[in-house]
Amino acid sequence: MGEQTDFMSNFIDSNRVPEESRDHFASVEWTNKYLSDPLYKPIPTFSRVLKPSGEDHFFSRTVSTARTIPHLLTLQLKDFKGPPEAPKGTLKGKESQVETTKVPEKPDCIMLLTLGRPGLDGHPGVIHGGMSCAILDEMLGLCVMLHHQHMRGPRDSLFTAYLNVTFRAPVPTPGDVLVRTWVVAREGRKWLAHGQIVDKDGLVLTEAEGLWVLAKRQEKL
Repeated sequence: MGEQTDFMSNFIDSNRVPEESRDHFASVEWTNKYLSDPLYKPIPTFSRVLKPSGEDHFFSRTVSTARTIPHLLTLQLKDFKGPPEAPKGTLKGKESQVETTKVPEKPDCIMLLTLGRPGLDGHPGVIHGGMSCAILDEMLGLCVMLHHQHMRGPRDSLFTAYLNVTFRAPVPTPGDVLVRTWVVAREGRKWLAHGQIVDKDGLVLTEAEGLWVLAKRQEKL
């Protein structure tokens, strides 16, 4: 990322949405409902493309197989508005996740994923909890990156400061799930975001709240 002020735009312009994934989700009635929503547009998923530096090997190679996550498609809200700026010292997360987080009518991003097996399984036919965390961390981070791309100034690295995860129900494999993500607010270099893994019936299986921090710029000598 570093000095590039338009790295995400360049990435989206120079990569394509995988047709095999588009075709797969179009063939499933409940996922096609999201794919066909005129308020969203499909974009290539940043972490599904291996970078020359080796960045994103995990999502582009390790979990991009028939037995892990063979299909992943990102939908970005076309009317992509920036998050509200929180006053300094006021951006705080929830202390508990007893109740399911209220979701915006139209979340910033929707990711459609096909979960294979047995490569993701912890228990037989159930995704490993750590993999649910990894999915939410990656998809939330992507949502924050897309928001940051619309800000003026240099684009530097974003790092996860914390990720609070609540497991509400087993995530079954194999099958398709939806991940919905949205940024709640930002305060200077800090970004607060929420995300959920949801099944075809709208049941929240796993949800997370995370804080991302923009790295301080290193001035060249």
